[in-house]
Amino acid sequence: MEDANLEAKKKEKYGAGVTILILLAVASVGEYIIAVTGQNLLKVGADMGFVLILIGVFKAFLVIRDYMHIGRLFSNGEEH
Repeated sequence: MEDANLEAKKKEKYGAGVTILILLAVASVGEYIIAVTGQNLLKVGADMGFVLILIGVFKAFLVIRDYMHIGRLFSNGEEH
C-alpha cells in the first residue's frame, strides 16, 4: 500500500517537472521571438524590454520554486 502511494507521488512530481520544463521552453521561445521582433521594430523594441524582464522574472520564479526547492528551507520537518 505504501509503495503504491510512493509511486503515485513520484508520478505526480515527474508530471509537474515535465509541465514546468514545457512552460520554460515556451517562455524561452517567446523571449526569442519578442527579442527578434523588437530588434526589427525600433519603437516596439523599447516597449518590449519590459515584457522580456517580466518573462525572465516568471522563469526565475518557476526555477527557484520547482527545481531549487526553496520551500524546504522554511519547512519545520523533513520531507520524504
